[in-house]
Amino acid sequence: MTDTGLVIEYANRFEAIAADGFEGKPYEADLTDLVRRVKAQPGLAAGVAHALGIMIGFIEDSDKARRFAPKVAILREAIHLLHL
Repeated sequence: MTDTGLVIEYANRFEAIAADGFEGKPYEADLTDLVRRVKAQPGLAAGVAHALGIMIGFIEDSDKARRFAPKVAILREAIHLLHL
């Protein structure tokens, strides 16, 4: 799998975790575990964080009522953890 493919795969996994959190399901342990796995692969965290930022932009552009604000907050948390 290409680096781009891997970045997209992990970004989609983060989105699924955020969707669970948005629906009220516990997500913290899954988020922490996925961050750990991404950071264990050299150079991947920055690409995934960038992809999540783009994803957030798409969500916010299409969600003027901010209905998905909790999901966006979880994605922002993921970005923050990827940068630590």
